[in-house]
Amino acid sequence: YGASAPSTPYTKNEEGKGPSWANSLFEDNAEFGFGFVIAQASMRNRVGDLMQKASKSADFSDSQKELFVQWIENKDNGEAVKEISAQIVAVLTGMENEIAKEILSLEKYLTKKSIWVFGGDGWAYDIGFGGLDHVLAMGQDINVLVLDTEVYSNTGGQSS
Repeated sequence: YGASAPSTPYTKNEEGKGPSWANSLFEDNAEFGFGFVIAQASMRNRVGDLMQKASKSADFSDSQKELFVQWIENKDNGEAVKEISAQIVAVLTGMENEIAKEILSLEKYLTKKSIWVFGGDGWAYDIGFGGLDHVLAMGQDINVLVLDTEVYSNTGGQSS
């Protein structure tokens, strides 16, 4: 599913943004992708904590504080936070404040990422591991695409 480096189907747009790809052990794919969800959430929570701290600091203007509040309130709205994030980067760039510098160092976490795991139906049946079931039961924001590959699945003999 896009794993062959010479023919990777992923590209980027004019802003240099596009999908990232990583590969895991076949049967651990759901857990591997879920790790990305947890890592992103952790880093974005750090950004939110910094903005909360900045919104109480006299070192930031009211308009900057308002942007921080907007980001915190909309951090899970991908479209809204994209515009707010660009404004935050613009107003913090060049500031000598340590909080501003740290927020800028975490710039790639300002926008909400869409995280996907995908595999064949043999993988989705979990091949005896239960990983996908557990990931879905966590109720986190992760997308799953299951391809009906039937007899072409590498399931170690398990029916697909």
